[in-house]
Amino acid sequence: MNDNGIIEKLTKLFQEFPGIGPRQARRFIYALLDKNEDFSKELSLAILELKKNTARCGQCFFAFEAANSVSAGGKSRCFVCGDSNRDGSLILTVERDVDFENIEKSKLYNGRYFILGGVLSPLKPETQKMVRFRELFEKVKSDRNIQEIIIATSLTREGEATALYIEKILNPFVERKKLRITRLGRGLSTGTEIEYSDAETIKNALENRK
Repeated sequence: MNDNGIIEKLTKLFQEFPGIGPRQARRFIYALLDKNEDFSKELSLAILELKKNTARCGQCFFAFEAANSVSAGGKSRCFVCGDSNRDGSLILTVERDVDFENIEKSKLYNGRYFILGGVLSPLKPETQKMVRFRELFEKVKSDRNIQEIIIATSLTREGEATALYIEKILNPFVERKKLRITRLGRGLSTGTEIEYSDAETIKNALENRK
């Protein structure tokens, strides 16, 4: 099929989403074609509203509706970072917002988070610039309350590469600030993504971190 027009353009755009390949992208396009015009308009408006009415937390980078933010020090904070009852000595680093949501839904963790925004791919060196390694380094450097960084990347090749890089850049703080760097323990199988882990698996992984 020789598509040089809108279908080809939309195919490339949909492939920008995580885990979406050409085949899935085409399925989205053909599904949209079968919807009525009202649906297309509603979808377009919802996407515009999403960009307009959401923000990223100035502390952990979680995306949330701006109306639910807590302002502090000139920065918007999400419901977790704005909660004084959370344990500020613990920082759980996750790959994506969906990992944050899944762990938070389990109600098994009472610390704070840091969303990396992606993973480091050994086959794609440019991904290093996309992940928030520098922001994580600066956060640990400036925040005296942080005592432990829990690395909660998925047990995939990319997740392991990301975890190793985090350990490398934060290693200076192990001696300087007595920082503990731990990883989720037993409970997560190789190849497991945090997004799809159930509460019992998350519980075991947190309790057995090392």
